[in-house]
This record gives sequence, structure tokens and C-alpha cells, in this order.
Amino acid sequence: MRPAPYDESAQAADQGKAGATVTADLAGGRNFPELSGAGERLPKVRAQRVPHGRLFGIRTGQWVSTQVAAVALLIGAVNGPLVLAAAAVLAIVLLAVTWLRLRGRWAFEWLGTGLRFAARRHAVSVADGPAVLLAFVAPGTRIEQTELAGDPAAVIVDGHGLAAVLELGDPSGLLAEEVVTLPSPARLLPPAGAEHPPCRLQLVLVGAPAPSLRAGGGTPANSYRQLTDGRLLGHGRALLAVRVLRADGWSEDDLRRALSGLVRKLLRRLGPTPARPLGEAAALRVVSELAHDDGIGPAQETWPGLRVGSLTQATFRLRRWPDLRIETSRRLVSRMLTLPAAATTVALGVGPRSATGTDTAIDLTVRLAAPDSAALSVATQALRKLLADERATARRLDGEHLDGLTATLPLGIPANPGVPGRPHPEVARADLLDDLQLPIGNAGLMVGNNRRGEPVIARLFRPEQTRALLVGGVPCAQLVALRAMALGARVVVQTARPQAWEPFVRGAAVPGEAIAVIPPGRAVEIPPGSALHPLLVVVDIGPVGADTRPGAGWQATLVVRDDFSPADADAASRADLLLVQPLRQEEAALVGAALGLGEAAKWLTQIRTDMVGVINRRSVRWAVLSQTPIEAQLIGPPVRG
Repeated sequence: MRPAPYDESAQAADQGKAGATVTADLAGGRNFPELSGAGERLPKVRAQRVPHGRLFGIRTGQWVSTQVAAVALLIGAVNGPLVLAAAAVLAIVLLAVTWLRLRGRWAFEWLGTGLRFAARRHAVSVADGPAVLLAFVAPGTRIEQTELAGDPAAVIVDGHGLAAVLELGDPSGLLAEEVVTLPSPARLLPPAGAEHPPCRLQLVLVGAPAPSLRAGGGTPANSYRQLTDGRLLGHGRALLAVRVLRADGWSEDDLRRALSGLVRKLLRRLGPTPARPLGEAAALRVVSELAHDDGIGPAQETWPGLRVGSLTQATFRLRRWPDLRIETSRRLVSRMLTLPAAATTVALGVGPRSATGTDTAIDLTVRLAAPDSAALSVATQALRKLLADERATARRLDGEHLDGLTATLPLGIPANPGVPGRPHPEVARADLLDDLQLPIGNAGLMVGNNRRGEPVIARLFRPEQTRALLVGGVPCAQLVALRAMALGARVVVQTARPQAWEPFVRGAAVPGEAIAVIPPGRAVEIPPGSALHPLLVVVDIGPVGADTRPGAGWQATLVVRDDFSPADADAASRADLLLVQPLRQEEAALVGAALGLGEAAKWLTQIRTDMVGVINRRSVRWAVLSQTPIEAQLIGPPVRG
């Protein structure tokens, strides 16, 4: 029997010993005082170890290849002109492959990349579901349902090991009130020891700017830009992949127990940050959503990039890290998430790169997605400028973009390790992560500002359907619809008063994204929404019953009511979100009784005419709508009639 995967006292002692050893090793042999405990931070030693297999910074293989070329010339010189000519050709090829450097890489590295690119599959139809996409990006991988830390969860099984995926934050929560700063994945990683197999953590952060690229330079985008100054993300997500690597002496059951123990420990270590393991269906769906697979066309890799669904993508790996003592450098990841792309994915991998590896290293991979090559080029230039300003560099993974896609999905699979037994040139030490800021939250639809001038943000679009009820009338509904369009949403309006919507529809329509207006009772085929192209259905047809039918994710239904009557109580009690403009006394009493608001219900009659109450889970937030000049011209005052 093996010891329990995580013995806290043994772990603390091991961590202290390992910390002292690593400190001396990074210092190039200089000794530091013994650490007093596992909780202390390692000294930030900036000295770099000399990579194995190099002489004067040049790889041994390059010296050997040069010597082979020289020997070939000598043999040719003593065997006549024909042999000399053949030897000269061989020497030229060898020296060119060995010493020619293109775009920061040796020619022999490009040759290896080209051979790997030619040997693998480059396209797959994803019409059969996300399992096909998973098999494309990680061949031989399967997802199984099991129990982790006492709850049903998915386990990703492949030749590297076993992994689980934790969703960080509360993706089903509708009010984005706090920005949570995650601890460094290097601090969450357990120290190496014989009581558990080698472990690896991968943090994946996804962000989409607001206004979105889909909104272009139209009216919704210009208005939302005035509202937020580009400070907020329209969509954000954070996931943590937890992996145990296969190693000698560890059976499949041992790995599962170790993974369960590691997940349980991480849930405790994450503390106030909500975290939950994903189930089998949710894990498959996350892989599809993070790859931006919208079901349109195949997933295809080309030498300069990727095409998944309707988006063109490119991947990059950080080569030189910035100086994280500088405040702007510490915010590097959050600044990447606001790049002018349809979406940016940043993945931080921490841990050994193989089961036999002894170094704990980190690698950072970035994936940019855009509607077309021109937009992708703009986003790429913005990324390079951002890195250059911080004296950092990244390598575009031409010929390796499928590997880059795999590295930016929450699978925990180590990036291409390069030459076995040698330090990877794009890997940094784990202590570099200590000061890196990793925020999550603060993404969604801006409803308005609170009394402190801070934005009140609602996650109207999320992995599950959102049912919202607005008590206030058409102008406020149009304000919400316009802001949703700035996030890239398609809007469908079902109304019995089309004349009230016609001027708004004409003024707010984005080229290629007309607002659909349909009469009550007409059945319409509406494509489902996605994370980057959600769907908003506005129902403005009078009193309606509560909608209890299951709905797809990334879709919101907004029921509009001019007045609140007893017929609306059931719909209000079942709604996920209520937006309430100033109410009359009898309306406030009905709303308070339906939602159990208590004394807070009386304030619904006393707020200003340009304010709304945002109600979720019996919590009420007050927001000034902060109407922009564009919204005022298009909609007029968003007050109750």
C-alpha cells in the first residue's frame, strides 16, 4: 500500500527540503540559509544555469555537424575532384542546416518542425460533436466519468496521465461584482516527492474585449465604447487543469486516487475562489467552446495558423519573460486578454514536462482568434507591441499551431518538450510566477454604475440559458439590447407593437447583423448562440407564463413588461435576473412577495427615474443607467411611460 497522496506534515517537511535544494541549484552552487518552513518564499535568484549539452552557448550537435562537414571536405580533397565536389555539396547542406538562422530559429529546428507538420493530420469535420475535435487536438485522449473529491467529475485519460478540469469563479452567477486574483499555479503545485506521482497544473484564461470585433464600428460598438472606455471584457472564463503524470510504479488506480487527493487539496487551497470539477458533458463542451468551434466548417491546421469554425487563429509561446518587478509587466496576462481579437486565450503550464523530469518550469502560450486574416494580423501586431514595451518576446508557432491549440485547451498536456533531456528554450523558472497578476471576473454586460461610480455588470450570457424579466418598458429594453449587440449578440425581438421598435431597429442594425422582428405566435428557426456570438431574444407581447423549458447555453430571454401584475409573479419568481425601474407601491409589494426581498422592496419605489434595481438570488444592486449620447439620440430617455 502507498501512503495517502497528501500527508500535510510530510508535505511541509518535503517542501522545505526541496525549497532549499532548488535555491542552491538556481544559484549555481552558492548556499543560502536553510528555510525555516514551507510557507516562506524562495529567494528570487535571477542566475541562469548553463544548459546541458552546450559549449560556449552552442549546442554540441552543431559542433559535431561542423566537424563532419570538415572531415567530408578533407576526404574529398584526397580522393579527387569528383569526390571533392560531392563532399562540398554535403558540407554546404550540413553547414546551412546547422548554422543558418531564420526568424530566431536554426534551420535544423525548422526542418524538424516541417517533418512533424507533414506527418500529421491537418483537418477534421467537427459536425459529429466535440469528441471529434478532442481526438483531433489530442489523439488517443478519452474522457471518463468518475468521482473526484467526493463529487462526480470527468477524468481526461491519455498516454501522458490523468487530468481533471476545475471551473474557477462562478460561471452561473449573474452578477460580476468582484475581481478575484488567483494564486500562482506554482504555489498550488505540490512539491515533488515519493508519496505522489509527478503533477502538473495548467491555468487557462479566456477573454473577449467589449465592444467585440463582430460589432465593428457600428452604433452599438461606438456607444458601448463611450460607456466603458474599453475597460471591461465582454466575456471571460478561467479553468484549471490538474494532471498526474504516468510514472513507474504507479498503477491506473493509484493515479486516480492521487488525482482525487490533489483536486481535494486544491479546492481547499483556492479558498474563497469558487471552484468545481467539471463533469463529462461539461468538459467536452468546454473543449469545444475554448477552441471556438461554432459548428461552421471543419477544424483545419495550416502552416501559418488554424481555422476552427468561423474564426482564424494563431498561437504564440513566450520566449523571453518581462521583468515582473515592474507593475505593468505584472499585469501582462490581463492586458493580453484585452487585445483587439475576437478572443484571446492565455495558458500557463507549471510542472515537470515529463514523468522523469526533475525541473519545475513554466511555459506561457497565447492563442489569438479573429474573423479573418486581416483582423488576426492587427491582433498579432498588438500582441508584439505589448510584449516589446515590456522587453519580452514570443515566438509564433508556425508549423506547430495544432500543438499551440492543444496547449491552450484545459487538458494539462505538456507542451512539446523539444529535445529530450535538454532544457526547453521557451521555459522559465517557476519562481517567475510569484508576482504575476492573474485576475478573473469583471466580464459581462455593463448595466450601469453604482453610487461609487463602479460598473454594475451582469453575466447575461453564460454556459446555461438566462431567463430575465424587465419591468419598465420598451426604452430600457432597447438600451439592454443595444449593449448586448456591442458584445456580439444577435437580437431577435418578438413583439406585438412593431411600431415601437422600428426606429430602434433601423438605427442600431450592424452591417450583416440585422435585428429580426417577428410577430407573436410565429415559429422561427433561430440558430443557437455561442460564447462569442450569443443570442438575445426579447419577448414584448404582454403577460407570459414562466418558461420552464430547458434551453441552450449562451442564450438569454428578456421578457418586457410595462407594468407588474399578479399574473407576472410566477415568471418573476422563476427568472434568473430581474431589471426593475421605479415601481408603484402595489407593484413593489408584489415583487417583494414573489422574490422574498423583505424591507429592500420598498426602495424599488424610491429610486431615481434613470436607475434600475438588478435582482439576483434575493440580492438587489442599484445602478444608474449612465446613458451615452448615442443611446440618448437613438432611444430617448429610458424611463417608464
